[in-house]
Amino acid sequence: MADIWVTVNNSLPILFLIAGLIIVYFIIREIRLMYTKTRMAQVELEKEKLEVIKADIEKTANPFFRVSPAKIEELKSLDDDNSVLETDIFAQQSAVEKRIQRLESRVKLSKLDHLIEKIKKEEDRLK
Repeated sequence: MADIWVTVNNSLPILFLIAGLIIVYFIIREIRLMYTKTRMAQVELEKEKLEVIKADIEKTANPFFRVSPAKIEELKSLDDDNSVLETDIFAQQSAVEKRIQRLESRVKLSKLDHLIEKIKKEEDRLK
């Protein structure tokens, strides 16, 4: 019986440590859940605000600003011109990048050829 009491006395700090760790775990878990629930409530509130704004916009038939049909056509044509120019710019940039890459490769190849010739001359000189 005395051996059991000594074993219980020796393991008591370990049991307190384990119990303390469990309590700390639950405290951290509750804090995390509280933060998550708060954030979810904020997200839901933002969704509701967006739905209210969307419903309000759909109700109003008049836009915020009025643009004449001629101006709208001009804006559309400008947008089309911009998209065409963007494609041309992309094509030219791609061509320039490919040519630069090809030039770099040729320079590298010529340097390597020159280096090989130097090595051969040095080998011939040493023979």
